[in-house]
Amino acid sequence: MSFSIHIDAPLNPLLEELPVHVRSSLQEQLQTIAEAAEYLPPQDPLWREVAQPDGDGLRMYVAGCCVRFHLQPENRRVFVAQIGRVRIRLPASLSLSQ
Repeated sequence: MSFSIHIDAPLNPLLEELPVHVRSSLQEQLQTIAEAAEYLPPQDPLWREVAQPDGDGLRMYVAGCCVRFHLQPENRRVFVAQIGRVRIRLPASLSLSQ
């Protein structure tokens, strides 16, 4: 049995605002992590292929969102603590058209 996924309740309104394909992609990535957590301790270097260290938790980017989460082996769950949209601000002098 893989780890369960727990998303902090205040994040639910943000999730509802995301397009369906983004929510689906996010859920797929979290499910992959939950399944991997069953066999791979968080200290293993292979975690770096899936997520980046972020203090005492992990961080990943999915479909334009940054997701911060923690593994909780004692509760057998992946706890999602924060989800934020990634925004890129380009300098006014930079033009993408030529």
